[in-house]
Amino acid sequence: LAGVALVFYVLKTVPPAVLLEDREVAESTKIYDRTGTVLLYEIHGDERRTVIPFAEIPDIVKQATIALEDANFYSHSALDWKSLVRALLANLRRGKIVQGGSTITQQLAKKAFLTDDRTPTRKLRELVLAIRLERRFSKDEILSYYLNQIPYGSDLYGIESASQAFFGKPARDLTLPEAATLAALPQAPSYYPPWGSNQKNLLARPAPDFWKVISI
Repeated sequence: LAGVALVFYVLKTVPPAVLLEDREVAESTKIYDRTGTVLLYEIHGDERRTVIPFAEIPDIVKQATIALEDANFYSHSALDWKSLVRALLANLRRGKIVQGGSTITQQLAKKAFLTDDRTPTRKLRELVLAIRLERRFSKDEILSYYLNQIPYGSDLYGIESASQAFFGKPARDLTLPEAATLAALPQAPSYYPPWGSNQKNLLARPAPDFWKVISI
């Protein structure tokens, strides 16, 4: 009875997926020179972000992100059961959480609407919301929301701000190694910053299979 009550509570309290379309995402205010081409100053709060269209995000960024975060993104429907089982077995062997089985859609649901609390209720709400997002939006739309939403360390949110901060260029001009570097950050943005003390671990994160996938 308690389990049934919990499910009904979650279904009733999970926000509708359509709210993602109307959600106001915090963006930076940019001050340019009189030519409108030279950025003089960028004003932002806790989140430094510039939202860009999906078409302006290069394929190497999309492929690198999918290869590292959710290899079956375009084939699953919100949940990747194989990844969940693999992560569960790995965590049981190590006696602690060392892997996560969340898909890109689940991560978007958490970052856009929920919190990072590791509770059964939050996880269940995440699963329900992820299913609703998959029913409402195309895969490309979900990936676009995700790449403009996720944190890349410090106050950097979204691929464009991360590209400008770390490499001094717009995301559309990223090279393959640069795209792979940024794709490795969201899993642990405070641990993997390119200018931090864990650069070797950051560069070692993409495995050989990763380079093979995104080079196709």
